[in-house]
Amino acid sequence: MNQIRLQLIYPEEKVKEPVICIVCKNFQVVINIRTAKVTKDTGILTVELDGPEEEIEKAIRFMEEFGVIVQPIEGQIFTE
Repeated sequence: MNQIRLQLIYPEEKVKEPVICIVCKNFQVVINIRTAKVTKDTGILTVELDGPEEEIEKAIRFMEEFGVIVQPIEGQIFTE
């Protein structure tokens, strides 16, 4: 299993969308929400994704295409 830590930034038009739920249902990843600040205008989450590297990459690509800004957090370590 691999793990990556990300910051997810939701724009105003995506704040009410169940992006994390969709990702968990459609990709073989587990998302652990570490921090979250959500208002009516924006959402900023720090999350950890666990799963096979290919599934993590697919999940990230999906979130980016959905309109969520995905930023890796520096200093992280991938593990197997």
